[in-house]
Amino acid sequence: MRTETVRKACGWLLLACVVAFVGAWQLRARDAMKNWDPDLARKANRPIPVRTVKVEKRDLEETIGGTCVTLPAQTAQIMLPTTSSQVADREVKFVGRHPGADVKQGELLIEFDPTLFAHVVRQREAMVEKSKVEHETMVKLFEKHAVAGLEVITAKVALETAELELALAKRDLELCTVKSPIDGTVEQVNVVPQMRIGGGVMLAVVHQLDPIFVQMDFPMERIDSLKVGQPVEVVLDAFPQDTFNGKVSQISPVVSTKTRVLPVIVEVANPQHRIRAGISGFSRLKSVKPGMTAVPNVAVIKQQQKAMVVCVEDSRAKIREVHTGPMTEAGQVQILDGLKSGDEVVVFGQDALQENDFVNVDWHKWTRRQDVGKETP
Repeated sequence: MRTETVRKACGWLLLACVVAFVGAWQLRARDAMKNWDPDLARKANRPIPVRTVKVEKRDLEETIGGTCVTLPAQTAQIMLPTTSSQVADREVKFVGRHPGADVKQGELLIEFDPTLFAHVVRQREAMVEKSKVEHETMVKLFEKHAVAGLEVITAKVALETAELELALAKRDLELCTVKSPIDGTVEQVNVVPQMRIGGGVMLAVVHQLDPIFVQMDFPMERIDSLKVGQPVEVVLDAFPQDTFNGKVSQISPVVSTKTRVLPVIVEVANPQHRIRAGISGFSRLKSVKPGMTAVPNVAVIKQQQKAMVVCVEDSRAKIREVHTGPMTEAGQVQILDGLKSGDEVVVFGQDALQENDFVNVDWHKWTRRQDVGKETP
C-alpha cells in the first residue's frame, strides 16, 4: 500500500515537472516571438532582428551572351571581264581546283587557251612599232616645215592609242591563267575543260576560313560593355563539346532596329579549316567594370517599376529608392544612384520592415552564434 502511494506521488511529481517545463518553454517561445516577429517586436518596442552588409565599391564582372553564326574572313568572287579584242569568248583548257579543295594565294584555278590572245598581242605590238615610225617621221617633217603641226598631233594620238590597245591585249593574255587571290577553300567552280565562255561570267568563289569570323548578335543594352580585343568564347552547334576562343575584331556602327542587337565580328583561329562558314552557335564574353557600387541582389526590393533597399541609420530602418544598373555578378547587382560606399543595407528581414523601425543588427548575438568568425584554437 505504501509502495503504491509512493509510486503515485512520483508520477504526479513527474507530471508537474513536465507541465512546468512546457509552460516555461511556451513563455520563452512567446518572449522569443516578440523578438523574431516584426509585428510583436514593434508593439513591444523591441528591436527587430535584421542582418546587414556594408555597401562597397568593387569590380563587377558580367558574362554577356548572344547567338552567332560563322562567316568567311574574306570571299573572292572571280569573274571574267570582257575582252578588248575581236576574240569574244575563251575556251577552258584546264581546271586546277574543284569545290571543297584548299587553295593558296597565287595557285592556278583555271587556264584558258591563250593562242588567239597571243596573236592579238603580236598584232598590236606591230601596230605600236608602225605608229612610232609614223610619229617620228611627222616630227622630222614638221621641223623642216613640210607638214602642219596638226598632223604631228594626229600621229602622236595614233601612237598612244596603239600603246593602249597593246596594254589591253596583254591583259587579255594574262587573264588566260586565273589564280586564287587569297588563301582559302573553293566553294564554286562554274566551268569545265573545253567549255567556251564570254565576258561577265562568274568563274569561281573562294572563301578564306583562317581565321574564321563569327558574327555575334550582341544585346543593344550592353553596348557600353563592348570593346575591340575582348576575349570571346564560342560554342558551335556542329561541335557542342568544344569551346573555341576568339576576340572581338569588328563592331558594327548600326544597331538592328527590329532585333535590337548589334552585329559584332569575332575572330577565331581556324588553321585546319575545321570550322566551316554557316554554322550557328552561341558566343559569350566577359565584361569587367571597376569601381562599381554593388549590393547583394537579395537586398533589393522590386515594386512595379521601382527598386528599393532598406538602410540602417542609428539603429533605425530607412527605406531608400535606388536605380539599378545592367551589371550583375554572382548575386551582386549594380547600384547607379541612391546609395554610397559605407551605407549599411539590410539583407535579411527587410521585407517586413517599415520606415523608422527599431532594428537590431547584431546578428551574432540574436542568433547566439558569437563564435562565428572567430578562429578556432
